[in-house]
Amino acid sequence: MNTDMTTNRKTLIISTAFLLLAVIGGVFFYTEVKDTLQMVESEQQKSSEFSRLANSRQPVHNILMSDIVADWKNFVIIDVREPEEYSQGRLKGSLNYRLGELLNNELARRNMIQQSGDKKRVFYCHDGDRSTLAASMIESEFGGTNYVMDRGFRQIQENDEYRTYWEGSTDILPGGREYERTPVLKWDDVTASTLIELSLPYKPPVRTVKGKTIIHAPILLMSDAQINAFIASLGTEPVIALCNSKVSCFSTRIFRYRLEQHGLKLSGFVRVD
Repeated sequence: MNTDMTTNRKTLIISTAFLLLAVIGGVFFYTEVKDTLQMVESEQQKSSEFSRLANSRQPVHNILMSDIVADWKNFVIIDVREPEEYSQGRLKGSLNYRLGELLNNELARRNMIQQSGDKKRVFYCHDGDRSTLAASMIESEFGGTNYVMDRGFRQIQENDEYRTYWEGSTDILPGGREYERTPVLKWDDVTASTLIELSLPYKPPVRTVKGKTIIHAPILLMSDAQINAFIASLGTEPVIALCNSKVSCFSTRIFRYRLEQHGLKLSGFVRVD
């Protein structure tokens, strides 16, 4: 009897120890990957911000990757993601015209139309949000045959068969685990007098920000010239961004790339629920 109780006690202690180790390991693992997971979530989930912008434009038709593959030579693929996403990995032969450039640069739109020729145009991004907005605008302005690749890049991630049409990495953004994280700041740690709000339609923070100037800069919707002019106007004060939506949290990473091109740094961002 005592032997059985001793054995049960040892088994319980060992099981508890393994459970604690698993929990501790899980905490460390989550700490390492949580920023990447949040970045993935911000792009994978459909955004009401993009949907509201696209609703007033010309409706477009979705198309599956299988249908594109079946008629590959008669399609031209327009990748409307950011250059960093495109350089990381892309559909073979695709043309990169980022959404913000198509929205604001008539010359870019006309160049894209000229390059696509008489082929059917398929717009894609990560999950279909940005490409829907781009395709609906092109449909309204130029007509022609325009499609949105249903679920975009996610189809490539989910189906190994389609990897033969992909070149480069299937990571979302450059850097991965080796990329130095931008600090997440608490309100009390923000010393800068200006905060950059990156959501698409302006989304004021719930918390009152006394003594701070908030500049709305939806960089995913801005042309390269607009982004460059905006960054040039920031001066030398530390650059702090507000992250208050799925899109704006994804945009903080893109904003950081843009700042680095100008020799500047994103000092941190504040998450706002």
